[in-house]
Amino acid sequence: MTKLNEKRLINDVRCLALDMIHEAGSGHPGIALGAAPILYTLFTYHLNIDLNKSNWCNRDRFVLSCGHASSLLYALEFFVDESKYNLNDLKNYRNIYSKTPGHPEYNLENKIDVTTGPLGEGVATAVGMAMAGKYLESYYSDKKSSLFDYYVYAMVSDGDLMEGVSYEAACLAAQYQLDNLILLYDCNGVSLDGEIDENYIDSIANVYADIGFATYYVKNGESVKEINKAINAAKRASGPAIVIVNTTIGKYSKYEGTNKIHGTLENDDYLEIKKELGHEEKWEYDKNNTAMYRQEIKNRLEDNYKDWFNLYEEFSANLDEKQMNTLNSIINNESITLQLDKVIDMDKLFTDRDLRDINYQIMNVISAFVPNFIGGSADVVTSTKTYLKGKEDFSSDNYAGKNIAFGVREHAMGAILNGLALCNLRVFGSCFLAFSDYMKPSIRLAAMMNLPVTYIFTHDSILVGKDGATHEPVEQLAMLRTIPNLSVYRPGDHKELIGSWNEILANASPSAIILPRGHVEVQEFTNPAGIEYGGYIISEVKKSLDVILIATGSEVSYAMDLKEELMKNYIEARVVSMPNIKNFLNQDKEYQNEVLPKGYKKVVLEFSNDPTWYRLLEADDDFIGVNTYGKSGDEEDILKELELDLPSLVIRIKNNL
Repeated sequence: MTKLNEKRLINDVRCLALDMIHEAGSGHPGIALGAAPILYTLFTYHLNIDLNKSNWCNRDRFVLSCGHASSLLYALEFFVDESKYNLNDLKNYRNIYSKTPGHPEYNLENKIDVTTGPLGEGVATAVGMAMAGKYLESYYSDKKSSLFDYYVYAMVSDGDLMEGVSYEAACLAAQYQLDNLILLYDCNGVSLDGEIDENYIDSIANVYADIGFATYYVKNGESVKEINKAINAAKRASGPAIVIVNTTIGKYSKYEGTNKIHGTLENDDYLEIKKELGHEEKWEYDKNNTAMYRQEIKNRLEDNYKDWFNLYEEFSANLDEKQMNTLNSIINNESITLQLDKVIDMDKLFTDRDLRDINYQIMNVISAFVPNFIGGSADVVTSTKTYLKGKEDFSSDNYAGKNIAFGVREHAMGAILNGLALCNLRVFGSCFLAFSDYMKPSIRLAAMMNLPVTYIFTHDSILVGKDGATHEPVEQLAMLRTIPNLSVYRPGDHKELIGSWNEILANASPSAIILPRGHVEVQEFTNPAGIEYGGYIISEVKKSLDVILIATGSEVSYAMDLKEELMKNYIEARVVSMPNIKNFLNQDKEYQNEVLPKGYKKVVLEFSNDPTWYRLLEADDDFIGVNTYGKSGDEEDILKELELDLPSLVIRIKNNL
């Protein structure tokens, strides 16, 4: 009987990856040549998936954190399952609309579990996936088995582990003893700009061992046997593990072991490498050997889903209707149908409190109706007030807890939330708005992947007060509003906050809620339904219209106070609340003109410097914002210093009419 030629297959993978890069005229040949045995070993002997059901909830997750190795991944996937990636897909590498973009993009149909590229993000996202696995396992296990017992494998590079976000997340992985997380470290000692310090390898091993990772070292990165042995050992570890595989970047290249092969593939080098590996023609591979490999992969994997489904039916027999609905909603990633204004008694809300306190009440109502609602804060839960009462803390002793203490790790929090959301949980994370900057990369990726992550950013303006300029956001609203596919809500009172949550729960996409630190006045004519329109009239003039005041968040009540002061000067103002600019811009022109009719002066009042507003304003209109940093002091003094106090605003508007 003919035996599979593993060496030939690995070299076929290498050569097809090189063909892809050569055809595209760009890519990263170094890692494709050096790390091929790592990925081959994982996919051949360990990764438990179902070839016909790519979104199976209990599949092992694979995260290519070093996303620049995409050609290697696509080439190997071709050998695993041609129905997902065929030769034409490989030939279209890096071309528009292809299934093989320059870096992996989230697509379960094509077996891509997560979008990667920004180094370090994948590591932290993998931690979130592993946390989700332990959380789900805690709810759906008995003494004999579990519906959720998957592993999360992340292939990481030197660059990944240099990024601070990977260390932030790794510390949490160790703290939570995530024994379902395994990092496969392609350790080649070379980065884009040159060689890494010779002590770097040992330091990484020591660092990860010190924080609680089981560490395994593979001396020969060409040995499938050694790599396989190390992964098997890692799977038996009592916590997270890292397998450090010593590889040679650009193996077989004239530039092997140097940074020159990281992102460059010279034509003569390309031909010589292929010749060295026994390949004369482009797109050449051993079809008989490949057919044998695919059959072996199929044989290993074909019963995985079947066995799990049998277990699922056993579990189902012991669940009541509510429990069954919850489980199926997670498995199928079902949308949430919850209208908060229908289940919340508005009269019982403590509306005399800060909006953060009201949000706390609302979130705990959501938690009662949405069992997979989970999240936390970056060590500021007492300030952001996003704790789920009675739901306990997530820990190594209690994976069923729904409150996650991320510590002062905003960036890791953002990426971990992505990992949790990728495993069908509804997640939230909170911190001060000024520090949302730390989360920008992970928020951007959430928007790219269209993940239902909710960010709750509090302390939203220069009126934070005595903490000073460092804690007073000015440019952050502009940053968030310009992220495509991110919905940003800045509600003016509890009714708009409820409306914001209604829309967030109904949509499976990322959202940010912006809340003030202090108290806001409840307005008579605000309503939850107004969120759908983005902006709407909450106070009309008695006689003739002189000016239209547009405001968001805490500035809505300030705009109402300004309206009263203007009336004393015989100026009548319409007040428009606009909690979601994007929603308003998506309305038809008829509605927009009804709310903001042409020919009348418009004045925006928002303590930010967001240029988005200029899409709604004409030459004679005015944006009263902040184009400098804040001050440390009382609110009254800050407003006076920045000429944002009511007397100054009245004079400004009066002079400009």
